[in-house]
Amino acid sequence: MSQGVDFLVFGAKGYFGSHLVKALETQKRSFVASGARVEFRDQVEKEIDLHKPKYVLNAAGLAGTPNIDWFETHQQEGIRANILGSLNVADVCAQKNLHCTTFGTGFLYTYDEAHPKGSGIGFKEDEPANYSKPYYCKLRIWLEEMLKAYPNVLNLRISLPVTDDDNPKSLYAKLVKFAKIIDIPNSISIIDDLWPLIPVMAEKNITGTFNFTNPGCITNTEILEAYKRHVDPSKTWEVASAEEAANVQKAGRPNHELDVSKMLAIFPDVPHVKVGIDNLMKR
Repeated sequence: MSQGVDFLVFGAKGYFGSHLVKALETQKRSFVASGARVEFRDQVEKEIDLHKPKYVLNAAGLAGTPNIDWFETHQQEGIRANILGSLNVADVCAQKNLHCTTFGTGFLYTYDEAHPKGSGIGFKEDEPANYSKPYYCKLRIWLEEMLKAYPNVLNLRISLPVTDDDNPKSLYAKLVKFAKIIDIPNSISIIDDLWPLIPVMAEKNITGTFNFTNPGCITNTEILEAYKRHVDPSKTWEVASAEEAANVQKAGRPNHELDVSKMLAIFPDVPHVKVGIDNLMKR
């Protein structure tokens, strides 16, 4: 019998997946980057049987083009990729007794009376979602509920991901192109800080749902101020009004702080988001 690899990565060519590959390469891990379409269960089974991984990392899925408003008019495609595909991977892994990591979202919450903006009181993993206006968020809420049936799954909630490259999916790359920005404090996920932790979590057989963002909150203005300080001193921008933001965003957006104490109990050295953004701009 041929020896298997340590990690099998689905969605390896996407934004999340390509950075998973980068982290695995940096750590000199044994892995295979799969090109299988996870909405087809037979392809998932074939890849797992072929490569015999110890751990499966599922980064496949859709985020919408150019943004999550896309899901309002592409609901069936969203179901296939973000629900059926994720469940296929989780279910096949469960049947084969394999650990499975998947990516969720923090876009389930928005500031409310119990979690006021600027209070430092974040939403914890076990709190019920309070925001489901965009169809994308509805899909994520449904998926999280179904994944509770799979004790082999690690579900990482990401929010407004950022990387130090020019990937168009990065919040940083989007912001530098805008003349006007929306300016509300949010939790964000700095991929360069967080993705190296994922193989470790899999190897430790950590499961359940984790808010997977840097500690604290940051505004878009603070991100651009760091960009101006370290990258382009000539950068200028304006802050959009609430009315202007509503006109641009068809489905609306949640704004939130996520409580990451559960993650920090395992990885206490994850930098505060403002430190992380400053470090990113210096790179």
